[in-house]
Amino acid sequence: MTRVLASLVLAILACGACGAGDDTVQGDRGQCASGGALNQCAPAEQTAEGACWRMVDCAAIPLSSNNNNRFDWGNCVDAIEGAPDDSQRVIVTCIAASQCDALKVDGSPDDPDVSKLPCGILGGQ
Repeated sequence: MTRVLASLVLAILACGACGAGDDTVQGDRGQCASGGALNQCAPAEQTAEGACWRMVDCAAIPLSSNNNNRFDWGNCVDAIEGAPDDSQRVIVTCIAASQCDALKVDGSPDDPDVSKLPCGILGGQ
């Protein structure tokens, strides 16, 4: 009986060690925010919208701006969708594979310097 009880206690303690704790990372600094297929991260959505959501999630651009001159999610989608099809695929793939810090530019996220945006978002280059 004592041996069974000891085994049960060890099993409960082992299960508790497997739960989410200080080994878990969340947010734009998390492992899955780094791009690529790290630790079974979900693949990034390969669309203009998905790429721009990644830019927002990585704090590279704002979701929306009251100032029409500031680059935000809507401007990002318009810029990517306005590029030729081949360029769109390159831009989206580049953003999906980039680390969050590589997507940030001077002024990110509130007022990003659009001349320095990565992956050729502007001009489809």
